[in-house]
Amino acid sequence: MNKVHQKFSGKFSSHWVKVKFYQEKPKDDAKRLKDVRFCEATRKAILGPILLDKESITCPGAQHVFGWKSLFKNESLQGCCDKQDMREKTLKSMVSRVPFFKKPFKYIGLNTDGVPDLVMSYIPPQEVMSLIKIYNNKKGGNLDVSLCAIMAVCGCVAVKAYLEEKICLSFGCDDSRKFADMRRENLAVGIPKKLFKIFLD
Repeated sequence: MNKVHQKFSGKFSSHWVKVKFYQEKPKDDAKRLKDVRFCEATRKAILGPILLDKESITCPGAQHVFGWKSLFKNESLQGCCDKQDMREKTLKSMVSRVPFFKKPFKYIGLNTDGVPDLVMSYIPPQEVMSLIKIYNNKKGGNLDVSLCAIMAVCGCVAVKAYLEEKICLSFGCDDSRKFADMRRENLAVGIPKKLFKIFLD
């Protein structure tokens, strides 16, 4: 399972990235990035292993969902309101529904060694359909999806897939569309470790 992202890439014709959460700094030679968004870092990880921590991430939304700095406790919420052209009450309601780590991890590895906690990718609808068909056939049920246009990749895909152990889909947010090279024809998909065998057997 160490090369699980490569197996997904081969089967679904797109780049997949391993995501692993750590409390201790891993010993591999991953490149530590600075001043990036989480979604942006997932694209950079295609070129090699990456390590992120609290100081790496510039996006207030990602800081919030990874449990490092709450949007409700600093001036970032007002900045998000202005950026989203949204009332504070509405934004607070939406943010409160996005999953976040109550006990934060210290590091996030992208394509680092070992079995990941989840894999994720940006793929076209036809590939999403193939994933869902496999899921339907193996699990014998429908896939329920909740969509949000804020913290879409970091919170609604990465954190949610980890915490809820289910497939998560997102159409992205303004930042992920811009900084992660999430093309207009793609969706973001996250698959937790618990479900790997469903797609790779």
